[in-house]
Amino acid sequence: MLARVRLFVAVSIFILVLGSTSFKTCAQSTEDAAMGKRFVEMWRLVSHPNRLADGTTKQNANSMAYIIYMDTNPIHICYVAMDPNRPKRKSEFAPTESEALSEITGSSSYCGTVEIHAKEGFVIHHVEIASVPNVVGRDGKRWFTFDGPNRLTLRDDPQGLQPGITDSTLIWERVP
Repeated sequence: MLARVRLFVAVSIFILVLGSTSFKTCAQSTEDAAMGKRFVEMWRLVSHPNRLADGTTKQNANSMAYIIYMDTNPIHICYVAMDPNRPKRKSEFAPTESEALSEITGSSSYCGTVEIHAKEGFVIHHVEIASVPNVVGRDGKRWFTFDGPNRLTLRDDPQGLQPGITDSTLIWERVP
């Protein structure tokens, strides 16, 4: 319960920051808006397999993640992920250099707006705030499918993949 409260506070802060920032907007069709309502919720990452160029599959290290789609106009998104196996700090207040590096490399987050393309089956995440400054301003295209009301699959568009990865799929479960 405490973790969910912390997440709620963090998301609230992101929303305040988002509300004070200008964003790209896109006129969405009625069909796109209706599909957008299916996204609106908090989702927990269930699985994040990456297929590598050599044909093997490996789970992404940042396997603990939440994504929140907010019913605003346009729809806003907050994404936070971390590696649950990264080392814990010895001190809550003063990380060592290696602990600080572990925190940076073992987590990622971004916020922005979402553009829905219901007929085509993809969304575009317009990144406005990110833990990695180089990602700010980028657009991430993800192909989506729903498996019932409580399961969402997002597949990164091949053009947005890191070198050596041929497929990256994020499987999300609606948080009750």
